[in-house]
Amino acid sequence: MHKTKVIVVSGVTAGGKTTLIFALSQSIDNACVVSFDDYSIDALPSAPTVKQLLANFGKAVNQYDLSTLMAALTAAIDSNQFSVILLDFPFGYEHAVLKPYIDTVIYLRTPLDITFARRLIRDFSESSRAEIMNWTKTYLNEARSLFVTHDRTVSATADYVLDGTTSTGEQVTQLSGLNIV
Repeated sequence: MHKTKVIVVSGVTAGGKTTLIFALSQSIDNACVVSFDDYSIDALPSAPTVKQLLANFGKAVNQYDLSTLMAALTAAIDSNQFSVILLDFPFGYEHAVLKPYIDTVIYLRTPLDITFARRLIRDFSESSRAEIMNWTKTYLNEARSLFVTHDRTVSATADYVLDGTTSTGEQVTQLSGLNIV
């Protein structure tokens, strides 16, 4: 029986996590993707507020209910079909429920100006000027300090930190050279 490796790609929102795990899945034989984005965990009532995350990041991250994500992850592991499971999960080793399953955390460090621009393009391309201005004010007043805390905390415990300004192809090449899979 082989052990399925669980590799997590972490980083702030719009940092390139999902793009990287899908590119990695194409370069790894027998890989499976479990995507955080598919579970709307941050929309659940248990999700912490920005204020809670800023006050005690580690404690607040553990408020997220990962039950649906964990069911998918453990089902993939228990199936013994995959050599590697790739998971885009923003918080790396920070969530106590997920931590025991993780073999490697890769942190994708992308400058916040780039993530801000990507988020605007991705989430606000059809929005009104007022909605864009509202997000910009929220970013400046709350989100940016949260992203700085997130970057500092999660990257500190990651096994590898990649430059989020390099192309996805370069990132895959770098990871291939590390023999983590």
